[in-house]
Amino acid sequence: MKPEKKHAFNMVEISIVMLLIVITVLVCIPGIVNSTKEAKIISGWKRVFTEIDSNFELFSINDYENVEKICKTNPDNLEEEVFKILGPYLNIDYTQKTNALKSYRYKFLNGAQIPKNSRYNTRLFAYQENGSLLAFKLLSCNCNNDSPCAIALIDLNGKKKPNRIGKDIFGINIYKQKVEAFGAEFTNTELIEECKLNKNGTACSEYYLRGGKF
Repeated sequence: MKPEKKHAFNMVEISIVMLLIVITVLVCIPGIVNSTKEAKIISGWKRVFTEIDSNFELFSINDYENVEKICKTNPDNLEEEVFKILGPYLNIDYTQKTNALKSYRYKFLNGAQIPKNSRYNTRLFAYQENGSLLAFKLLSCNCNNDSPCAIALIDLNGKKKPNRIGKDIFGINIYKQKVEAFGAEFTNTELIEECKLNKNGTACSEYYLRGGKF
């Protein structure tokens, strides 16, 4: 009885297997890299929001009266003066010059341009201590804990793209004695709908704080 011949892989078969492995790796790597970047952005946003939220507990005690005084005098540069007071609570880095930010532009999540009359449109920018870029807009001096006084938008990537709200830019409403992420008024179901790619992306700020994923 002849012994059975053991089958050995030839070079062609080995090459095919190696090729399949390489293709699989190449297909998977972009997804892994993107997932890592997205996880980093979400964790970064959570950290930034937690810091600002904690800071504003001190603001309501120490400096809100100073904002009220400025609002009563109503100077021509009212927004800038209010921003100076709020700056330390927003972790602004005053050592970095903002000249390079004049060309900075950002869009909604769906790619739409932000209208000039939009509450999300502002040209007042500064760097944060962690290197993020912050945009500030004063909404009203007649504010309380139901109607926001101002908003802040934080671009975690700085000037690097995509520069889109809900993608790498997240925002907060600043009230008299607290801050809340954009979209805090929505239910979880509403947040899922409002954070879709065809939306403006503002509600994504709260969506990711509640554990939402890209």
